[in-house]
Order: sequence, then C-alpha cells, then structure tokens
Amino acid sequence: MHRRLPLIIAALLLVGLSTPTALAAPAVPAPAAQDASAALSSGQLNIKLITSGLSSPVGVVNAGDGTNRLFVIEQRGTVRVVSAAGTLQSGFFLDLRSGSAGISTGSERGLLGLAFHPNFESNRKLFVYYTRAGGDLVIAEMTANAGRTSAPVSSHDTLLVIEHSQFGNHNGGQLLFGPDGNLYIFTGDGGDAGDPAENGQSTSSLLGKILRIDPNLNGGYDIPSGNPFAGGATANDPLWDIGLRNPWRASFDRDTDQLWIADVGQGSWEEINRVTNTANRNFGWDRCEGKHVFEGPGSCTSSSGGITPPIAEYGHGGGHCSVTGGFVYRGDIFEDLVGQYVLGDYCSGQMWTIGATSTSLVARRNTSAAISSFGEAEDGEIYMTDHVGRLYRVVAPPFTDVVSSKFIDDITWLAQEGITSGCGGTLFCPNGLVTRGQMATFLVRALNLPTTSTDYFTDDEGNTHENSINRLRAAGITSGCGGTRFCPDGIVTRGQMASFLVRGFDLPATGTDYFTDDEGNTHEANINRLRASAITFGCGGTNFCPNGSVTRGQMAAFLHRAVEH
Repeated sequence: MHRRLPLIIAALLLVGLSTPTALAAPAVPAPAAQDASAALSSGQLNIKLITSGLSSPVGVVNAGDGTNRLFVIEQRGTVRVVSAAGTLQSGFFLDLRSGSAGISTGSERGLLGLAFHPNFESNRKLFVYYTRAGGDLVIAEMTANAGRTSAPVSSHDTLLVIEHSQFGNHNGGQLLFGPDGNLYIFTGDGGDAGDPAENGQSTSSLLGKILRIDPNLNGGYDIPSGNPFAGGATANDPLWDIGLRNPWRASFDRDTDQLWIADVGQGSWEEINRVTNTANRNFGWDRCEGKHVFEGPGSCTSSSGGITPPIAEYGHGGGHCSVTGGFVYRGDIFEDLVGQYVLGDYCSGQMWTIGATSTSLVARRNTSAAISSFGEAEDGEIYMTDHVGRLYRVVAPPFTDVVSSKFIDDITWLAQEGITSGCGGTLFCPNGLVTRGQMATFLVRALNLPTTSTDYFTDDEGNTHENSINRLRAAGITSGCGGTRFCPDGIVTRGQMASFLVRGFDLPATGTDYFTDDEGNTHEANINRLRASAITFGCGGTNFCPNGSVTRGQMAAFLHRAVEH
C-alpha cells in the first residue's frame, strides 16, 4: 500500500515514516471547530524568514544564558548559531563529524537533539543526541569553551548508548530539561513498520519511551527518585513513560509545566499528547495508533485500559503524513497567540494551533515548507525550521502587510497599545510616509495628551488629525511650521521626528555630537539627544539623514523605543 503523496522516501524518513501495513485507509475527520478562546483570526498565523543556507536543519534551541542566541541543529552533525539580531554566524558551535563521536548520518540518522543545562551560563554543559556508526543512539555530555562560543569535540563524554542497529528509522531525538531539573530523552520504537520488536510496550527496552536521568556533570548520570523502575533487575532504571512510536519534538509549557508530545503515526493517524508530567504513563503504541486500535487489546479513546490517549489527532488527507511538534506561545509580542500550541506537518507544510486548555486542532496556514522542527527563544518567541535549509520565526501580527517588515514587533506593539488601527482594513502600510498630522495622532495616543478647546492653526480645518494637532500644540511639543500653519499633510523628516520625540518624552540633553551630516541643522541638538537615549543609531555609519523621510514602520520603532526609554 503506497502513500497518497509521491514524496521522496529519504525525505520522509527524517520524521519516522515507514511503509505502512495493509490497513484500510480511514476516513479523514472533519476539521474541529475553532476553540472559542482562541484570539487568532483566520490567516493571522504566519512565518517570517530569518535566514537560509542551513544544512538539513532538524532543531532549534536556546542556551538560556542571556545572549538570546538560537542554536540550529543540522542533521549532518553540526550546530550553527543565529545571533539575537537574526544573523547566521560563520563556522560551527559544534561539529561532531570528526573526533571520537563516530556519528552516522543519512535517512533519519544524524545529530537529532541538543539541550543546554539550565545552568549553562556558569557550568557550560550541554547534551547531544545522535546516532553513531551502526545506528545505536548516543546521549553525550559536552562542555563549551570559556566564551561559550563553541563546544570542542574533545569534551565529549558518552552518558548513555541505546542499541538501535536493526533498522535505520524511528530514532526519536528529543532532549529536554524538565521543570524538575532532570534530563528527559524521547526515543523511537526501533524502526520498521508496526514495531516488529514490540519495543513500545516493553518495559525491558529503552526504545519507544521517555527516559529521565539526572546528569552528574562529570560524564555520568544518576537515576532520579520517582523513576518507576529504579532499582530493578534489568537496565531499565531510566524509564519514565512508555508507548511511543517516534516522538518528533516535545516541549514543556513554560507557564504550566505541561508536557506536549507529537508522535508520528504509522500510516493513518498523527497524534498530539498533552499531559501533566507524571511517571509510568502508557501512550499506547503499538496497541493504538492515535485514538484507533492498531494491534490492541483494549480501548484507545479512554484511560480505562491503561492507555493515555492523545488530546488531538489528524489523518493523512490533504497530503498530511508526519507530525512535527511545537510549543505553546508564551512570548510578549503577539498577544493573540498567547496560550496557543503551534505545530505542523512535515509533508504538507500545514500549521495548526491547539489552545493550551483545548483539544481543538485548528488549521491556520499552509506554509509549503518541510516543517522539521519548532524551537523557543529565550524571550518565548517561536521559530520553525524548514528541512530544505531555512529558519523562520512564527508570527501573528495584527496586520497582513507587515510580515516581511523588520519593524514587525514595533508595529504589533503600536497596534496592541491602541496607538494605531492601521491605514485601512487589515493593512498598516509600513512603507508609507508619515505626515505631520499622523505624527500628531501617534504622539497624542502614545503620550495620552489632554484635550484642548483651543484651535491653534488655520490650515488643518477638517483634517482627520485636527484634534490631535491642537493637543500636540497645547502640550508645547510643536509650534507648527510657521505662523498659524501646521502643514498637516507635510511629510515628517527624520530631523523633525527627533524634535517631536525629544519634546514629547523630555529626553535629556547631551554634549556629544554623534553624526557628521547634521551640522547646522535646526534639529541637530535634538538628533544628538535622540541618539544619546539609544532611540536611534542613525541611518548608517556616522550619518543620521536628517532630511530623509520617515516611514510608518520606522515611526513605530521610534515610538516603541521612546516609550520604553
């Protein structure tokens, strides 16, 4: 029986797909109704390209060390760094292709997981999950250099080796430090269709499991108290939960500590699990595929048979075939996305969300990407990797035309603070030029300036921004453009903007002259005060471009920085 999509088999193998057994294709379930608590509007979820040029990325993590760097896991055995500014740095943070690691790559094998110790900033410890020659799974401890800019292969200490030589697929690959400080390891069932070795349900095997260990940071580990099989006669002390097929990405909700697991299905159903993290759960494989009996016995829809069923699942219609798990958004930028778990499908590129307390799987966007992983930055923002070599940020802006803008965060802030409702409909017009009238309204709302009954100018009668213009004048932020005129339709220059912001936010004076192209300009003193307050760094080098026009996107950034100054 063949899959419905003519996809390249090697690509499918990345996320645990194997040739399914001859089962009748199930009916694809109707899309679930949208969770009433979801604030996202239709089509609001989107992706923003951060960088390309990566080699088969399969993960993205942060170090939690205050640097706001992203570490992209490349399947070939390397880790690249993306700076807080979104720049892909040259060289490698980690390269396992040489030295004693003995990594094997290709198909589903390679470097599959990376986790930084919660105290990485001080102890420089990190952990990797990869396949070695012959296919065995290796969990190793490494130590970064003093500057935390690289992890030399010579620091490699093997913690755990799990036999995995029979089949090349279903290697799992997730490493996570849990809220309890222990390291969680998510393994695949050992490979081939239907779990022929019955590893998923066997408590004598470390495959198809969640394992929990406590690294001692000296090249070994301890077994945490509470592990259900600790001290037994077999080598299964690390076992925590059983019954997984090929968990392809798991995460802890940083607010609730709930554990989310996306488990790749056999040939019909992809499943998503959300649990309070407790020991000795059975997620069902290979008795169940999703909520459906695979080999049995018992029910797959309730816990009465000892199975913890998934909270959501989806079938293989529409080109879907392999789930990629994500994160619950807990960032501060996109208010509408807060509390939504974001996930995707590797084959179709479809993205969904599930509310943190919901079971409704809501389709959001078809990205056409080979979604290979999601990651969470230190600030809670979510990122996504495309297996063809790209890193994206997951965004949910209030406007449809700002995804590609470098000011997307500032524009979103401007809208969420009620300072703007855009330029019409769902548009913000980020590249549109700011008029003096618009500037008045932006400032009045940002500063919450008091109303006035005085009409100061003669050329703004009937203008949309007349009321704001008068309030700006009453606050002493402007005296107009000459006489009794304000010139509401004039385009704001960067120099004028400096004076508006300095007066509006009462920025302190400075004796430093920062720029070379504003000498003798009317606004020079205010330009320097704006720079001294770190609200702008100019337009390049030692230039400020005082006579240049200000776009709506730039204005959002200037205002955001000024308010938070």
